[in-house]
Amino acid sequence: MILKLALRSLAVRPIRTAVLACGFGLGIAVMAELLGVGDVILDQARSPALQGGGDLVVSGAFGAIDNAPYVLSAIRGAMGTRSQVLAAAPSRRTTLYLIKPGMVVPILARGGIPSLERAVGDKEAAAIAGWTDTPADARWTADNPAEVLRSINSPR
Repeated sequence: MILKLALRSLAVRPIRTAVLACGFGLGIAVMAELLGVGDVILDQARSPALQGGGDLVVSGAFGAIDNAPYVLSAIRGAMGTRSQVLAAAPSRRTTLYLIKPGMVVPILARGGIPSLERAVGDKEAAAIAGWTDTPADARWTADNPAEVLRSINSPR
């Protein structure tokens, strides 16, 4: 019955039937593509490499956060979150330029506190034992809010 109706429609209005068939085909193709993309996203979300990646990213809307050690200390010490904050690692990204005669090469660089990077599972920091915290890194790893407040007022 449906085949007979489709053939009569094709005979009476061939252009409209062809456009309708192309529309249905396009709709089915788009749906199949979206289901494939969704499946890939779910596979990536379940990846063991991404487990424990963290729940919170703090960044400045217009660049670096002023007094970021204070922000980090406040997050660690917030009521009800102390047991939930396992590790927090500040990092900074910037572009460095390698300048040679007649050539300039931009290099994307990232820096962080080695012990905190290891705590959040950074494989690059864990692989290089020579990366150690410096005395300047202590203000990021200190868990004493009074010391953090004193460091805000001290000249750098």
